[in-house]
Amino acid sequence: MEDVYQHFGRHSLWDKHDVFKSPTFDVTEIWVDSEGKNKSLIQNRKISSPDVDNWLDEPFCQSLPSLCGTGTRAVRMVWVGQDVVVGGGRSGPSTRILDQLAERWGLRSAMNYARSSFAGVSACPGRDNSTVFTVTYHPKLAVSWSYNITSIGVPRTHAVIFAEGEERAELSRILKSTWGPALATDAMFPALICNLLLAHELDSTLDDIKKVVREVEARTGHHRFTSRRETQPAAGELGQLSAQMSGCAAKLANGARKLNLVEEINHLISHHSSSPPLPAATQRNQTQPPNAASYRFYQTLPLQTETAQQPAGAPTAWVSLLSHRATMQQTELTYTQSRIDIQIRALFHLIAQQDNAIAFDTASATRSIAASSLQDSSSMKMLALVAMFFLPGSFIAALFSTPLFKWDEAAAAESGSTMRVGTRPQFALFWAVTVPITVAVFIMYGVWMWVVKKKDKRRRKKGLQVLV
Repeated sequence: MEDVYQHFGRHSLWDKHDVFKSPTFDVTEIWVDSEGKNKSLIQNRKISSPDVDNWLDEPFCQSLPSLCGTGTRAVRMVWVGQDVVVGGGRSGPSTRILDQLAERWGLRSAMNYARSSFAGVSACPGRDNSTVFTVTYHPKLAVSWSYNITSIGVPRTHAVIFAEGEERAELSRILKSTWGPALATDAMFPALICNLLLAHELDSTLDDIKKVVREVEARTGHHRFTSRRETQPAAGELGQLSAQMSGCAAKLANGARKLNLVEEINHLISHHSSSPPLPAATQRNQTQPPNAASYRFYQTLPLQTETAQQPAGAPTAWVSLLSHRATMQQTELTYTQSRIDIQIRALFHLIAQQDNAIAFDTASATRSIAASSLQDSSSMKMLALVAMFFLPGSFIAALFSTPLFKWDEAAAAESGSTMRVGTRPQFALFWAVTVPITVAVFIMYGVWMWVVKKKDKRRRKKGLQVLV
């Protein structure tokens, strides 16, 4: 299994979190009461990079005034990513410190695998009788953690969480809730907070989508909700409304992806939740820990006592609650998807009706234009007929007005003689120039028409080849 992790972990999708220097990094520690008082304490700390070795070697049992006694550290979480509350640049350990933590906690291969995955969960045996888990939802969340129970019966969880922005803020808010020692010491506690984060984001996404769908339903009128009235018809905004519905469908697809991961996390939790405490006979064979009160506490955890009364592998009550919530979210997602599909189809038909109305108006306008063109054509024919009537006379008048004839000599001739008008030398020159130019113009027109027809024929032939 280690080889498979190493193979997939060669390509990281979270390279933006790799930095060479970082003076401090944020950690969260969860301490539980060692005297069976059902108390827990969440501590957020900043660890400087030079003090990381001292921090790793801190004792796991300390006297804590907040717990009114001795506390045992059950969970250590290291945050990688920008904290939107604090602001500024990336807040997290440097690449060297991150590698040191991964090596110390046996998370190197699992962390690389989580950073190479788009979405999913995994679980595999780790070193020193530990189990390693991962939860990934790229590009928002990647969690790797190891869980083991020490030789004195103390459960320990070490996690590295890649999260920033709203996801990190929401995880911090979740951790501020009151968590009993039973959940805090469970192997699936990191998976639980990931589940709550994704479920919260899914609820927010569905709520945002429903608001948009309600507005579109009110605009289109395609619904049967008596409490909603159409404010005004949706004509003129169909393209915008259709784009909104397409965007909602895309967000809903992302919600379905998120819900699938939630279900996978539930499956992981139900199969890897902490096992019940060892039987009394087995406990007597183990070495008595230095802190007897701490050991008694882990024998009497409420969740473990409840689990001990159930069949092996049976999910706990909170796992059943998460599964039920995921089922209802799936129902809500399917319902919202159906409403979006109805509105998309309604908008499609409304747009088609609008296009048909536009086409009808265009056809009416085209008919009017055709009638006007016919009337104009009749007028042009009449004008051409009038031009044909006057054109010969106009040509003769224009020709006789040119200085090509000897009108003066004809007027000086005897009145009784036959009317004869001589021509000047320019008369022959006129025809010698006009006739060749006219012929050349007709030849050029014929050549141009031949070239145009040849190009059209070649274009049509090429279009047929493309279709074939």
